Amino acid sequence: MKVVALFLTILLANRAVRADDECHGTFNNLVPWSGDLVKVKEVANGSLYTAGDGDDQIFVLHVYGSPYDMGYAHGVLLKPQIQSLLPAFLKHVDEELEVYLKGLPQVVKDEVAKVGINEALEGTYLLTKPYTAQYFYDEMKGLADGAEMDYNMVIRIHMLPELVKAGCSMLGAWGDSLSSKSGLTQLRALDWDVNGPLQDYPTVVIYHPDNGHAFANVGWSGWLTTISGMSSSGLGVSEKHSDVPLGQESRSGIPFNFLMRDVLQFDESLEQSIRRIQNAHRTCSIWLGVGDGQEERFRLFEYSYSTANVYDDSNVTKIDPSRFMKEHCDQSCIDNYALKDIVYWGVHLGCWNSQLRNSHGNMSAETVINLVGKVQTGDLQAVVYDFESSKMYVSNAKGSNESGPPNAYDRQFVTLDMKALFNQTKPNIV
Repeated sequence: MKVVALFLTILLANRAVRADDECHGTFNNLVPWSGDLVKVKEVANGSLYTAGDGDDQIFVLHVYGSPYDMGYAHGVLLKPQIQSLLPAFLKHVDEELEVYLKGLPQVVKDEVAKVGINEALEGTYLLTKPYTAQYFYDEMKGLADGAEMDYNMVIRIHMLPELVKAGCSMLGAWGDSLSSKSGLTQLRALDWDVNGPLQDYPTVVIYHPDNGHAFANVGWSGWLTTISGMSSSGLGVSEKHSDVPLGQESRSGIPFNFLMRDVLQFDESLEQSIRRIQNAHRTCSIWLGVGDGQEERFRLFEYSYSTANVYDDSNVTKIDPSRFMKEHCDQSCIDNYALKDIVYWGVHLGCWNSQLRNSHGNMSAETVINLVGKVQTGDLQAVVYDFESSKMYVSNAKGSNESGPPNAYDRQFVTLDMKALFNQTKPNIV
């Protein structure tokens, strides 16, 4: 028995060493902030709060009504932040263009180099406008009017995700992978640019639209489309750029960040989101993730103009092996990749694989928060959706006048009670 016990000890130790060999970060063991939001101000169709302490504070903005009304309230309540951020971000992208265009098709790089970033974004707007619902532009007009900003600049800002891509990671864990054996925990980790102005203005917008249901959009002041968020119907979204084409691509179609917002605002189930994504006029090559907290499921989408493949824990290893190897997952990693009731995709897949194997059966929102630091993913923004408790945990990169670690994955997360936020009533102001 002593020999067997010694063998098991050595085996587990080797497994732990191997797991650490795949990773270069440290666990994020900071206890997430949890407390009452502080009201800043309110107008007829919106109210502004802050959440979090000190350097990890974020804005939480409620907007109500028609698309124009919601945009206008957003613009009025965050006018100084929007007036500062939007031109500064466009200027930063222009100055760092080579970095932002990395991984894009050469034809797109050539066009941007020829005409400049503003003309390229204008071209993207013209190509995608026929496939984009008018309510997006109505809200942008409201934002521009409320913040006293140039409407065309607001439009161009929201074309950027189609032209500039990010790294990122995602996962969905449910069933036997969780310590509770019920619910769904989902990650959206955004690896983008931490040297620009975005992290100075972290903002979660809680939408209460006339058409659709309440949802949360995690981004920055003045940001209307979706790259991170969850809805009152129990859906959450994640995304990752692909460095290689996932099929044919097109610049004419609905921008993916607009499509992701439609999933949150209108869809009631994972099946509805699958139909929406597969029936859309898609554009570029990306990976999308959609989780359904009611059905306790998560699906990964291989997404391009010509492709909309759907993966779960039973078929995820059917993805082209070259896609795995691109993210540091060798053949041994691929052979041991599949895990029951977990789907994951992103940067540093070898590290993810080893850490998730160690944590399988004991996963929770707290585990995922710990792991983003170990894997080192989510440098600009990290968001964890815990559907069973209706909590969302948000972390952002260090702002220019803040202290502490530079990357979101090493900083304190802010806890938001989504049930309470989705049910908050409109201010009684005429």
